[in-house]
Amino acid sequence: SDEELAFKQKEKDIAQYARKVHKLFAHMDDSGDGAINFEEFSKLVTSPKLKFWMSQLELEYHDLLSLFEFLDNGDGSITLQEFIE
Repeated sequence: SDEELAFKQKEKDIAQYARKVHKLFAHMDDSGDGAINFEEFSKLVTSPKLKFWMSQLELEYHDLLSLFEFLDNGDGSITLQEFIE
């Protein structure tokens, strides 16, 4: 049915988005510690590859400090879970 096809496409789109988010997070986590500090996060401004990923996720990077503070739970770094939420 059309409804079933639409549901399957939505599931596929969500899975593709999740893969993009995980890949973006891994690129940003230079230290490999599973968390992104502000220094790592701010590299979005200068990295064409990460700018591309952000655009693919339909995210703006013009106000990184506000975005970082929004994603951070107050400990000064962003975990993958915080990034996804």
